[in-house]
Amino acid sequence: MKKIVTFVLILGLCTLGLFAQGDKETGKGPAPAPLKRISIGTAGTAGSLYPMGVAMSETITKHVDGIASTGEATAASVENVRNLTSGKLVMGISQSEIAWLAYNGNGDFEKRQASDLRSLFSTIYSYIQVFTLANSPIDSIEDFRGKAIGVGAAGSGGEMAARMILDYYGLTYDDIKPQFIPESEAVSALKDNKISAFICTHPLKSAALMDLTTSAKVKMISFEDPAFYETFPFWSRYDIPAGTYSNVDSVVTVPISRVLMLTSTKTNLTDDEVYRIVKAIWENREEWGNVTASVSKQVVLETALSELSVPMHNGAIKYFTEKGFTIDPSLFPPEYK
Repeated sequence: MKKIVTFVLILGLCTLGLFAQGDKETGKGPAPAPLKRISIGTAGTAGSLYPMGVAMSETITKHVDGIASTGEATAASVENVRNLTSGKLVMGISQSEIAWLAYNGNGDFEKRQASDLRSLFSTIYSYIQVFTLANSPIDSIEDFRGKAIGVGAAGSGGEMAARMILDYYGLTYDDIKPQFIPESEAVSALKDNKISAFICTHPLKSAALMDLTTSAKVKMISFEDPAFYETFPFWSRYDIPAGTYSNVDSVVTVPISRVLMLTSTKTNLTDDEVYRIVKAIWENREEWGNVTASVSKQVVLETALSELSVPMHNGAIKYFTEKGFTIDPSLFPPEYK
């Protein structure tokens, strides 16, 4: 009986050894952790934000183990905020004023507050610019009354900004003939005299605006009233230098804001994963920093925390603290430890 038991034990040990040897020879080991696939919501393909988001996604995929990222063209700020809070996006851009309104449940977000939004860093500037033809009788926003005005794509961040501007000057859509068209279509409509003016949120000297100003004589509306900027603290005053656009030979004062890279507390990313994503982006800036002139000049580490309008994510706080930044106390989220 003892011989039988001994034989069984030896046979069992040999079998285990063969299995172990088989695993060693075939190179099989523990199954790797499943790859997390994430998306960055950007904007339309014509501007700086889409190529920036695509290039940042490539950097994330290359340098962050276990994560594969894709940059997606979207309708920009409002759609990205909606998709972040619903969990459809992990990261996305938004104008700082739209992020502020959403986080605080103001304006269009009164019934759908997005207190889950978290800032990662600042990117390019968004410039609110108003164009009309040089021979137009329009010299101010008040002169829009009764006229066809391009206000941006319906539901976009630019359209929301247009409504706030109209409201400040005592106008609503009932007082004008609003045309819900994106900036590229507004340029064509203005040149063809189908609209009298348009409001846009675009980088300076974007392709669409350069097309307009080099093919038609235009003028711009200036926003110089200090009370305007007191009413809208998320907008800063900026003077566009004379000669930036053809035939615009004087300084034009416009509201500007930062475009923020956001995430949400509703994503499936850990604080450490967000930290590694932010670190990979900024430690490898040479891979995405020259996709457009605006990105090259404005998306730099020195101003990465400028004009953030909602609290930061813990992972971003960790990275920028390591880089020597002092975090404004107002940017610490409720969950920060």
